[in-house]
Amino acid sequence: MTNELNAEIVARHPDRFVAVCNAQAYLRRVAEGEEEWSIAGVCAELDRLLCTGNYAGIGEEAPSVPYPPRPDRLVSREEQIENQMAVAEIARRHGVSMRSHTGSAMGYDVRYSTGVLGPSNFNPLWAHDLASAYPDVPIILDHGGIQGWWSERLWEDCLHVAAAHDNVYLETGLWWAELYDKPLADPNIGPEKLLWGTDWGASIPFHSQPGRYPPAYAVQVRSRGPVGHQVDTWGWSLRELARLRIPQDDLNLILGGNAVRLFKLEPPLRRLFREPEVR
Repeated sequence: MTNELNAEIVARHPDRFVAVCNAQAYLRRVAEGEEEWSIAGVCAELDRLLCTGNYAGIGEEAPSVPYPPRPDRLVSREEQIENQMAVAEIARRHGVSMRSHTGSAMGYDVRYSTGVLGPSNFNPLWAHDLASAYPDVPIILDHGGIQGWWSERLWEDCLHVAAAHDNVYLETGLWWAELYDKPLADPNIGPEKLLWGTDWGASIPFHSQPGRYPPAYAVQVRSRGPVGHQVDTWGWSLRELARLRIPQDDLNLILGGNAVRLFKLEPPLRRLFREPEVR
């Protein structure tokens, strides 16, 4: 996927899609040796893209680590947070949301202090600094700490950040049903802070373990290699959501109403979604 392809899809189907952007073309020029990476270059590219009016936010993750990644080039907490704040400044200037990646799929060679995601991916609590410094910028924690494994450690940290800041939202696409219970019951999170959406299912299959918890979850199994079919991530995720015994109005916020607010969409009727409670 490219920014240009996403913008083309939106132009062809404006009633069905909106797009967010990333500094993809700039990073490609860096990888090809045409430019040297800098956070200023990243921000200039994001600013250029958002000035077109074709994009409703910054994502998937905020491009806040040096590129291309090198095993011997470690990224510190201070460096990544400062870089994320520079991206947040661009988001504030254009009045759009930004995203921060949390969670990592098992089965891949995952780096902690380097790589395209950087260490903030494994430290969602760092987003406290970002959210506090930019309270007017909606921040979406991609995957809500659950991308492709059974561990709930990062999920708990994501709840901690979302409960502390009105501008932090959690994407929930790979959550199994039980993971919704605590945030829905939390008076500082609730359905107004949850945003359903998934990866498109090309690389992460599901592992089944009946009788255990959770009975199924997304994970790349190292011994099997990449899958050769289109994984139905949406089907699994929506079935997990369907297990929730909550008001339909709350479910509608998770499935669409919160996205309408965050991406400033115009639904055909304003009464489709209830207004969130004032915090």
